[in-house]
Amino acid sequence: MTKNSAMHVQSNIKDYYYKKHDHFYCCYQTPHRNLGELWPLLGAIKKYIKFDTIVVPYDKIKFESTYNTFTLNDHLEYARNSKMFVIIDKTSEHVHDQKDFDELYNNLKNFNLLEKCVVLDCTANEHLFEKYNVPHFYFPGYVWWYIFNTKIPKYNASPTNQFLCLNNYHKPHRLAVIISLQQKNLLKRTAWSYRKPIDDSFDDIEKIMPDFNKEMITMSIPKHLDQTSDNFVQSANMETLYGDAMSTIVTETDYFFEHTSSATEKIYNAVFFGTVPIQVSTANSLNILREHSIDLYDDLIDHSYDAEPDALKRFQKINHTIEMVSTWRQYGQIRSILAPRILRNQILINDATHWINETGHYGEKFFIKNKISI
Repeated sequence: MTKNSAMHVQSNIKDYYYKKHDHFYCCYQTPHRNLGELWPLLGAIKKYIKFDTIVVPYDKIKFESTYNTFTLNDHLEYARNSKMFVIIDKTSEHVHDQKDFDELYNNLKNFNLLEKCVVLDCTANEHLFEKYNVPHFYFPGYVWWYIFNTKIPKYNASPTNQFLCLNNYHKPHRLAVIISLQQKNLLKRTAWSYRKPIDDSFDDIEKIMPDFNKEMITMSIPKHLDQTSDNFVQSANMETLYGDAMSTIVTETDYFFEHTSSATEKIYNAVFFGTVPIQVSTANSLNILREHSIDLYDDLIDHSYDAEPDALKRFQKINHTIEMVSTWRQYGQIRSILAPRILRNQILINDATHWINETGHYGEKFFIKNKISI
């Protein structure tokens, strides 16, 4: 089977899949920004692939309308029946919670794929995969967006905001951050958004803000910063927004679940666009960037919160770090001091060779550890 760049609807799932490279069968509906495009570059992984392999774009099937010709079950059944080794491509996502992992595990188990597959996703925490014997290796997928889509941003020597804090969907830890900034009188120094309404559940917020009550919500939410509610493009205006802030308070999607960690586009944005990051996330997420050789300015800022497993204590330490950074009032001076290190991070994040080597390292680690050659 072969396929050119002109994608068209197939009535039979057998015809939906095509051979893109030697031993590599897939059904990507665009030629770019997917594992199929990267595959020729991943020599450290390819050398272990000696036989035909089929790639199931798991999250694209779940979330992108261009893949709704067949159901996820259709794809998994076809992959099983193909008798090929199966790559479950989740390289643009990570495990968010136990329910998210259970769904993945049960799908692989129900289609008898656990013994003939590997999951590639952006989760750096191996706990659940090892506990349930799900073959997996960490793939730094979020960073590839910068390689495909961005160039090093213009340098802004004089940011006007001390903090940037962008929030789309409501999450308890995101609300807690905004309330804390208001209580510390720092919201006026912060360019911030909170694009979606607050729901009625406040149970989790009390885990990190025990004295919480609704009267603390004195700010107007939803709040839009640079775009209206009807015309939101997540990647728009990033160079302007981040360039005009000294520090970014990165409120990740996940905070409470202890068995996940990931470096998403949110933290990469903060670093790539030249701000000092403070990450509000699950434990040990920030350390992922250090392992990729990214400079987090540890000599200037206390990131010890990242190693704290307890959600309440971690939030308290994050608040302490925010208070420390709030004493840096010469925004332009901080930017100037860090300028060479910011540029180094930008070059590194944009360096395809670096990320090919990083990805190959984790792939080789998996194949060697599991004594697998396909």
